[in-house]
Amino acid sequence: MLGFFSLTIGLIFGLMTSLIFKKASFLRVSAITETFLLLAFGMISYFIADLTIVAGIKMSGIISLLTCGIVMSHYTYYNLSEQGKVASTITFTFLGHSAEAGVYSYIAIALYSNIPGWWSFEFIIYETILIIFGRVAAIFATFYAFNQCFKSRTLNPKELLFISWGGVIRGAIAFALVLKIPIAGTHTCTIKEEDCFS
Repeated sequence: MLGFFSLTIGLIFGLMTSLIFKKASFLRVSAITETFLLLAFGMISYFIADLTIVAGIKMSGIISLLTCGIVMSHYTYYNLSEQGKVASTITFTFLGHSAEAGVYSYIAIALYSNIPGWWSFEFIIYETILIIFGRVAAIFATFYAFNQCFKSRTLNPKELLFISWGGVIRGAIAFALVLKIPIAGTHTCTIKEEDCFS
């Protein structure tokens, strides 16, 4: 239910943005206006989903924003002016890289402050190398196993490396979200004690 309602909110705002840009040509006069409206509609989708509670379950703003962004990239992008396409692509690429750097910085600070005790830089380096090689091997092995069964379309090695690199941020976000879980008996548990993780 959480995923359905969050997806629906993102879909509605993504399609609404596409329709607005298709019908309201006066919005395509300025690339800055187009970029701002894309950002504004995405953020409205996020906040409405994040503030919506259905049957006692809070909806996910991230799922809504992701869905809205995918719909906008498929439909709204083609209704923008040529300058708007370039400006929005550059702006959102910059914001995406900045957010990714922020997430990794947050993880580094949180890891350093939450794990007291010994640090082994050799262990960290070996672990990192093992994770990178394991991830790349898993992506390539899975791809070639599926390629033996379904030969409709193939990917080149550069695209496979992009897939393996692009999936890294999921682990970083999961780690950041785990740190926000309220633990019973600590200052993070601001709700009822039985509703906190023990």
